[in-house]
Amino acid sequence: MLTLSEALASLRFLLPIVALLLAFEAPAQPAADVEGLKFRIVIDAPLALRNTLKNGLDLARWESYGNMTAELLEPLLAEAREQAREAAATEGYFSPKVDISVEGEQREQRVVHIKVDPGVPTQVKDVVISIRGDVDDATAARIREQWTLPANQVFQQAAWDAAKKNAVGTLARTRFLGASVRHSQATIDPDAHTASLEVDLETGPAYSFGPIAVRGLSRYSADKVTNLAPFKPGEPYSREEIEVFLRRLNTTNYFASAQVVVDPDPANASAAPVTVSLIEAPSRRLETGIGYSTDTLFNGSINWRDVDLFDSGWRLRSELRLESKVQRLGGSIELPTRSDGWTDSMEAQAERTDIENLVTRGVTVGATRRSIDERRQPAFGASYYYEHQFPADFPPDLARALFARYEYVVRTVDDLLLPRAGAIAALRLGVSVPGASTRSFGRGVAQVLWFHSLGRREDLTLRAEAGAVLANSSEGIPQALLFRTGGDTTIRGYAYQSLGVQRGSAIVGGRYYALGSAEYIHWFAETWGAAAFLDAGNAVDQLASFKAVLGYGVGLRVKSPIGPFRLDVARGQETGKFRLHFSAGVAF
Repeated sequence: MLTLSEALASLRFLLPIVALLLAFEAPAQPAADVEGLKFRIVIDAPLALRNTLKNGLDLARWESYGNMTAELLEPLLAEAREQAREAAATEGYFSPKVDISVEGEQREQRVVHIKVDPGVPTQVKDVVISIRGDVDDATAARIREQWTLPANQVFQQAAWDAAKKNAVGTLARTRFLGASVRHSQATIDPDAHTASLEVDLETGPAYSFGPIAVRGLSRYSADKVTNLAPFKPGEPYSREEIEVFLRRLNTTNYFASAQVVVDPDPANASAAPVTVSLIEAPSRRLETGIGYSTDTLFNGSINWRDVDLFDSGWRLRSELRLESKVQRLGGSIELPTRSDGWTDSMEAQAERTDIENLVTRGVTVGATRRSIDERRQPAFGASYYYEHQFPADFPPDLARALFARYEYVVRTVDDLLLPRAGAIAALRLGVSVPGASTRSFGRGVAQVLWFHSLGRREDLTLRAEAGAVLANSSEGIPQALLFRTGGDTTIRGYAYQSLGVQRGSAIVGGRYYALGSAEYIHWFAETWGAAAFLDAGNAVDQLASFKAVLGYGVGLRVKSPIGPFRLDVARGQETGKFRLHFSAGVAF
């Protein structure tokens, strides 16, 4: 049985339709009387409300109707007042004043004036978020911290819906794939112009990964897919693990399309089946491109890729890259990931650089074994460097080194691509092999990047790095294993690798370096914000001569699928010059 309010609402919806039918059924009139009535709407309201008001009025949808009559227009005008109130309420104005007037004669174009004084906007007074289920304290705290409609913000229906959706999404990224809103309520006090919000989330059952089924393969074996999975059957479900899996599948370049779907049926929560649907890509591809980098200026490249070399799934990548300061011909072969989560690769390149009056020509070959675990990522390998160095106004040098290396990277960030909390730390160690190197030396680098959220729209990022080459001289050591700094991702405000050791008219690498950075970001929207930063550091050949130089400035931050995009304007304290810097992603 319909309630009275439901019946009235239905009648209100039917009135324009009934009037239209009556207009069609009316007896034929003389030609002068049959011509359709014309009208246009003029909305007098704050700019932020105009589109919402027009989209919420049935009257606006009839504005271009050619057979409008006074009988049809009348009920539309009657309903416009209440619809304007409802539209204003969606933007947080619950006590608007609405005046509607019509100008013009019946056979002339009429002007419908709708004047809306929205009054005082309704602000969120308090928010109560409760979560039913076995959720851990860290997840519950993150949901409350990331709530997007906090106290003192104007209440809007769209923002209210989005905040609930985001909260459920945050919960569903954990092991609670079937999370939902059990109950929600916005209590409006029209006299105080406040809104009290209540949200009750339901976790549902805890999900675990089940067996993996792979579809769409013809060229590759299924183990080349399942070996990339960051989870095993029986482990707790996590949306991040699915994203990591997809990222690994896409970076192989085996596939033109990859989808990973977990069965959401609660009946299978303890072992939710995982289906991987793939479309294989052509194994060979030629790419060309031109570009510009604020570090190495203009560049052009030709890339050849074969991701099924010898029909084995080996991935060959080769590149010819010509830049204003760097010219490189190189290639690598990466073997398919093994079942233990490790992958092997071999690299070779010939390179010429001309940076800060130092010309180098060299060849490098090497091999690396690396874990594909992005959270805890060890790697080890060996490389051979053969390099001629030509500093301007200084005698040339020949350096060669067989360099054995080990590194370990730890990422405890909340998001691998767009982190706002947590840290990334790396330790890189290596030693030259006597007899195969012009000089014996050891090398170590430590790096830390720390992210801290100061609120829903403020972030702080701190960075510290230090490195040392243990040898009694830098002569005979390849420049790639010494230290220069300055540029887009190190000390902004200075040219690429312009901070180092003066040798003749050139800047060459030193045996020590250290740098630090502090950056504050304010997010004006979900995807973009502004930053202010201070960088400091230097590279030297003697610790006693170390003196940090400063760079500082402001920049734009944009969130993208490959990580944060940065556009910075920085001033070097030592040079007094401003420089423009581009960079993207999260890396040391």
